[in-house]
Amino acid sequence: MQLSTDVRSRLRTDGATLGAYVSDASIFRRVPKAVFEPRTVADIRSALQVAREEKWPVTVRGGGTSVAGNAIGEGLVIDTSRHFNRILEIDPAARTARVEPGVICDQLRDAAAEHGLTYGPDPSTHNRCTIGGMLGNNACGSHSLQWGTAADNVVELTVMRPDGELVQLSRGGTDDAALNEALTALRDAELALLRTELGRFPRQVSGYGLHYLSPEKGFDVAKAFVGTEGTCGIIVEAVVKLVEKPAATALAVLAFATVFDAAAAAPQVRREGVSTAEGMGGDLLDALHISQGDTGAEALLPGAVGIPRPAGGWLFCETTGATPEQARQRAAALAAEFAAHPTRPTIDSLVVNEPAEMRQLWRIRESAAGLVTRLPDGREAWPSWEDSAVPPENLAAYLRDLYALLERHGLEGIPFGHFGEGCVHLRISFTLGTEEGAAVFRAFMLDAAATVASHGGSLSGEHGDGRARSELLPLMYTPAALAAFEKFKDIFDPEHVLNPGVLVRPEPLDQGLRPGPGQRTREFIPLHALTRDSGSMVNAVNRCVGVGLCRSESEAMCPSFQITGDEVHSTRGRARVLSEMFRGETYPEGTDSEDVKDALDLCLSCHACASECPVNVDMSTYKSEFLNQHYTSRRRPMAHYSMGWLPLSAHLLHRIPGAARIADRLLRLRPVEKLVMRLGGIDSSRGMIRFAPRSFQALARRRKPITRGSAGKVVLWPDSFSNHLDTEVPVAAAEVLETLGYEVIVPQGFLCCGLTWHSTGQLETAKVIRGTLDRIEEHLDGSTPVICLEPSCTSMLMEEAPQLLHDDPRVHSLAKQVVSLGEFVAARSTATAGQPWPFGEVRAEALSQVHCHERSRKGHGGTSEVLEQLGVNESTIETGCCGLAGNWGFEPGHGQMSRDLGERELFPRIRGLEEDALVLADGFSCRTQIREGTGAEGKHLAQVLRDAIKGE
Repeated sequence: MQLSTDVRSRLRTDGATLGAYVSDASIFRRVPKAVFEPRTVADIRSALQVAREEKWPVTVRGGGTSVAGNAIGEGLVIDTSRHFNRILEIDPAARTARVEPGVICDQLRDAAAEHGLTYGPDPSTHNRCTIGGMLGNNACGSHSLQWGTAADNVVELTVMRPDGELVQLSRGGTDDAALNEALTALRDAELALLRTELGRFPRQVSGYGLHYLSPEKGFDVAKAFVGTEGTCGIIVEAVVKLVEKPAATALAVLAFATVFDAAAAAPQVRREGVSTAEGMGGDLLDALHISQGDTGAEALLPGAVGIPRPAGGWLFCETTGATPEQARQRAAALAAEFAAHPTRPTIDSLVVNEPAEMRQLWRIRESAAGLVTRLPDGREAWPSWEDSAVPPENLAAYLRDLYALLERHGLEGIPFGHFGEGCVHLRISFTLGTEEGAAVFRAFMLDAAATVASHGGSLSGEHGDGRARSELLPLMYTPAALAAFEKFKDIFDPEHVLNPGVLVRPEPLDQGLRPGPGQRTREFIPLHALTRDSGSMVNAVNRCVGVGLCRSESEAMCPSFQITGDEVHSTRGRARVLSEMFRGETYPEGTDSEDVKDALDLCLSCHACASECPVNVDMSTYKSEFLNQHYTSRRRPMAHYSMGWLPLSAHLLHRIPGAARIADRLLRLRPVEKLVMRLGGIDSSRGMIRFAPRSFQALARRRKPITRGSAGKVVLWPDSFSNHLDTEVPVAAAEVLETLGYEVIVPQGFLCCGLTWHSTGQLETAKVIRGTLDRIEEHLDGSTPVICLEPSCTSMLMEEAPQLLHDDPRVHSLAKQVVSLGEFVAARSTATAGQPWPFGEVRAEALSQVHCHERSRKGHGGTSEVLEQLGVNESTIETGCCGLAGNWGFEPGHGQMSRDLGERELFPRIRGLEEDALVLADGFSCRTQIREGTGAEGKHLAQVLRDAIKGE
C-alpha cells in the first residue's frame, strides 16, 4: 500500500502534461487521466495497482513516435522513456544486450559499437525511439533485408501482466506453467491457421505473430509477444540480439524513370552483400526543398537535376564487404547490372563509399517521415495508410493500384519506404477537419485495405495496426484468425485493461481524430501573416505530426527537452498543448490558460525547430502569439517590461547626457544591482547587463571616416545591443567596412527591429518596426546593403518583421537588403573596388558559438569563409543555443537551466581551449553567457577583422 501511495503522489495530472500526452505521431487524440514515469519495476507494479483501484485502462509509451495511435489512451499512460532507460548488460561473447524498455535505439547501438556490434533494427526514428516501443510495434528499419524485424532480434522478454506478476518469455515457452499450458492449447488448436495465414512474408506485421508459437519456430513466445502493441503485457526487461557491424559499406543509389520502375527492381537487388533496398519517389525532393530550402539534395542524387527532372524514383542500396574495396565493388556491380537491365534499366546511378557522402544521401531518405507531412504545394498530408506491405514481387503492381485508388478518391501522397521488403510509407492529403473529409478518409481506408489484401499484403509492415488499422483486420484475416488473436489477448489480459481498442475489439478508425472536426473551436486570428499556413494558427500547429525529432540528442532541437527529458518541454509537447487549446475541451479557458502558459514557459525561442524540424514548426512564433493573447487583459511579469522594453529604455538613457555612465556605476554596486534586478523581475542569480557610456550612434556622429567610400555606401544597423551595450563591436565593424572602401551610414534616432517585444509576446512591436521603417525609408532602395551585427536582430528583420507587417512593402525591401557582416565580407573576400584584401593572416584556433537564430537561417557560412581566409581554424558548438536566449535566461526560474544548457557543450569546450585560442560569438547574449559561465571574453567577427587589418 505504501508503494501505491508513493506512486499516486508522482502521478502527473496537471493540464499541461495531459495535453502534451494527448497524441503520439498519429492523427488520433485520447486525453489520459494521468501520466506516470517509472524508475523501477516496483513502480510499474504499483502503477498498475493504482489503475485497478481507479478502473483506468493502461497504455505504455516510449518515445511516442508511434504513427498508428498505439501509444495513447484515456486512462493511465506509463512513459518509460524518461527514467526507466538503463542498458543493464552487454555480453559481447553471446552478442546480446539486456535493457530496460526506455533505452533509445541509438544509445544501445552506440554502446554496442564499442564491441564492434550493433542492434540490427534501425527505423528512421532511431535517435529517439525506444527499444520497448520497437518491440511493441515489431519495428524494422532500412536494414531489415540483412537483420530482420524486432521479433527476429529478440531473445528473451520479462513481462509484467496486468495483475503485477512477472513472467519470462523465450524460445520454448515461459516460466509460468499455466501460461504455457494455455498457449500450447491455442497453438495446437490453430496450428494449420498459424502455418497458412501468418508469417507469409517478412513484413506481415498486422495482427499478432502467433506463427512463432508453431513447433518449427521453437514455440518462441518472446517473438510472438513482439508486435502486441502493449495489449498483452508490459515489457520491463528485454534481452536482444546484437549483430556484427559490417567491416565496410558502400552505397549505390539507382535512379529510375518512375517510382514504379524502382519498385519493380527492388526485389531483384535482394542478395548476399546488399543490406538495404530503400525506395522513394520524386515528389519527396520537392517537399525537401520547400521545407529545408536549397539543401543540395538535387545535386547529390543521380537523375535529380533537370526540368523536368529525369528520374522519378530511386533505390538506396547499401552493400557490405570485408574491405572498403569489396563493398564498393558490390555497389558498382549492382549499378552496372541495372544500367544494362533489359526491362528495368536505370537512367543514372551513383556509387559512394565515403562515410560523409553516404550520410548526406541517407539524410534525404531518413528525413522523409517528417517531410512528407506536407505536400510540395504546402497542403497537409496525414498518416494512417502509411505502412502497408506486400510480398516484394507484388510491390510495383500494388503501387499502381494504390495510385489509382488515390486518384479515385481525389487524394495525393508521396511514397517512400523499404521497397526491397515490399513496405510502403505514404502520407495522404486527407481533409480531416470536416465531416465530409472524414468520410472520404474512412472510405479510402476501407478501399485501401481491400486493395492491399488483394495483393496478398499486410495492413502494417512495421508500425503496428494501432487505432489506424485494427478495425480493418477483418479485410485481411479470416474470422478464425481474428478469433485466435482474441484468445491470445485473453490469455495474457483477460480483463482487457491494456491498451483497449487496439488489435482486438478495435475502436473505429475514424474515432477521435486530432485534426478532425472541432479542432478550430478556439482559434484566434494571429498578428503574424503566417503565409505558409494560410494565416491560420491551427494550420501552423498542425505542422507537427509528432515524428519526435525534437526529442533527440543529436542536434540543437529542442534544448529544453534535452535538459529536462520532459515531453511537455519538447516542441511536439507544446504543439499538442496548443492544439488542445484550440479545440477548447482540455483547456476551455483558451488563451487564458495557465497550463498552456506553463507548457510554453521553457521554450527559449531559439528557432531550432523552425529549421531542424522536418516540417518547420516555428514554436517561437506560436509562443509570441499566445503570450500576446494571454496578457491582453492581465498584467505582465515585470521581466516583460524590463527586458522587453530594454531597447527603448536604453535609448532614452543615452539621450540624457551622462545618465548611462551614472547608471552603469551604480549597477556595479552589488546591493543596487540586486535591488534593480528584483524590481525588474530578473533572475538574481545572473549578473546585470552594463550600459556603454555613449551610444554607438553618438560615437558615429563624432568619428571621422578612414576612407572616402570609393566602393559605395552601406548602412550599418545600430541594433539595440551593439548601440547601447557593447559599442566596441559596431566601432570595429565601421573600421572594417571603411577599410574595405565603403562609406558607412549609421542611421540616427530610435531604431529597433522589435526583437525583445516579439520574444516576450508584446506584438505591438509592429508599431516599433513601422516607426523604424519611417526613419530609414530613404535607405530602402532595394540595393544598399544594410549590415546587421546582431544575429537575432538579423533574423528578426529578415523573417519575423515581414510576417508582422506583411502588407508594408518597405519591410520586405529591408529584409532583402539586410546582410550579416560575415556574408557581406565573404562576398568581397578577394577584392573590393579594385583594392587588395586588406586583412592579414590571424593563424589561430577558434571555437565559434554560432547564434541559434543564425544557425536556424543557415547564415554562418559567410563567417566561416572569412575565418578560413584569415587562416583561422574554426570549430563550432554543435548543440545550438548557448542557453541564455536573450531575455529568456534572465527571467525568474530560468537561471539554472540556462547554465545547465551552457554546460552541455559550450562551457566545457571553452574551458578546454588552449590559452591563445579565440572564442567567437557574434551574439550579445552568447558573449554574455560565455563571460558569466567561463570568464572568457567572446569576440565578434568585426573585432577579429579589425585586429587583422594590415598595418594595425
